[in-house]
Amino acid sequence: MRLLLRIVLAVAVLGFTALAQAQVVTATNGILTVSMNSTGAGAGQFTITTGASHPNPGEQVLFPIGTSYITLIDFTASEVWTNSGGTPTSSIPAGFTSHSMTAAPATAAVTNISGGFRATYTLPNWVVVQDVVIVGTTLSDTSVRQTVTVTNTSGVSRQYGVRYMWDWEIAGNDASVFRTRNPDGTFTNVFQAFQPPAFQAFEESNSISGGLFSIFATVQGGSLSPAPTPPDRVSYVSWSTAEGAPWDFTVSGAGADSATLHFWGVTTPLTLAAGASNSFTEYISTVASAVGIGPSVVLAVPTLNEWMLIAMALLIAGAAVYGLRRRS
Repeated sequence: MRLLLRIVLAVAVLGFTALAQAQVVTATNGILTVSMNSTGAGAGQFTITTGASHPNPGEQVLFPIGTSYITLIDFTASEVWTNSGGTPTSSIPAGFTSHSMTAAPATAAVTNISGGFRATYTLPNWVVVQDVVIVGTTLSDTSVRQTVTVTNTSGVSRQYGVRYMWDWEIAGNDASVFRTRNPDGTFTNVFQAFQPPAFQAFEESNSISGGLFSIFATVQGGSLSPAPTPPDRVSYVSWSTAEGAPWDFTVSGAGADSATLHFWGVTTPLTLAAGASNSFTEYISTVASAVGIGPSVVLAVPTLNEWMLIAMALLIAGAAVYGLRRRS
């Protein structure tokens, strides 16, 4: 499926360049760049790349536009809504129907906001607002914040859930590997779910033995403002499964094209009163400090030349102390 998607994307780029330029809007601070579809069936879908001032410029962080999306599940109406550009139906609860946030009776609009873009989806019973913005000005503090705010416009209390799906591509590798951070785990390519997650963030890399660079994403806690919203579950999964399954499914497999999921309301549906709103926030960066966990500290073992320099420094220091004692 991913090969077919790549072919479709390539044809779109080669044959419809002017149309693509009209539909995609871009924001950057030079370190990270956000690009978002502004119109069409995929309005509000976005990707992240490294900018010209990044140590590894021009690299994908998320796969190009069209493969990451958000889900709103309305348990009260037995409906699943996504901005996936379609109506995925795998693994949704029995009796539920799948709808697009960008097709009638829903409407979608993308506008510029400070640092990025806002996609507003007006659905029956709901308004869903997705903000994707770049925060920070330096390599050490730059991240991309995604906040989804849902408002119940139905006039009655409703039960619901929200899911983020991020499709990673790091240094050209779709099958990125995963590890938990704070507390730190080891890299793995085995798909798994954490319910509830007991870590602050996670790290993705293009290689299990140490890649070109890593991506860091929040889960909960830390000092960022607004704070990450603690999810019920975080899952490291097969993208091809998650792409067709807009809500919950059994996690299995390893070593394939990968994605991560944040769930809110998957263990117990959330409840929102009539007229009320609730927001869900997470962050992505290429630097650990930008998501509040700090870099891993690795102590280098001195080489032979370095040992000789250390020995010489100690001898010089000892001689200086001896000289001072003789003068006294």
